Amino acid sequence: MPLGTGILAGLRRIITIGMRKPVTHMFPEEPRPIAERFRGGVGMRRDERTGLSTCVGCGLCETACPNEVIRIDTSEADDGTRWVERYEFDLGRCIVCHLCIEACPVDALQVTRAYNFATGNRAQLVITDEEMMQLWENPDQPLFETEVTDPFAAKKAFFDED
Repeated sequence: MPLGTGILAGLRRIITIGMRKPVTHMFPEEPRPIAERFRGGVGMRRDERTGLSTCVGCGLCETACPNEVIRIDTSEADDGTRWVERYEFDLGRCIVCHLCIEACPVDALQVTRAYNFATGNRAQLVITDEEMMQLWENPDQPLFETEVTDPFAAKKAFFDED
């Protein structure tokens, strides 16, 4: 092996890498393509006949969740029928393990392709069953409307203007 061939091979490799077209996505304006099998946030199916949630209020998803993300309040009538009064899901605490989906006996909870849950207000991360159905029906739409007029507004708050 002649002297210097390793240096030339390395230099050729560096030049070929440097000549590649950059892979840059301007994220907010041009979202990155999502893989077909991507498993995002948890959504809830809507009943086609009634237009309401398909959740029966059994509480198995609430029990299966390791972070206590789900809170369900149910009521029961005299004839034994049960309905969900309140269904809350805390996105800020969810670790996206999908154990709640596996525990659901009626397949009310489903995996969606939604991933854009960014918000400046932590209280907005607690969503209801209606918002979860919105996630299931429109996974590509952001759940929260975040409008930033000044991109440096958050940074300006940390600096003293003396």
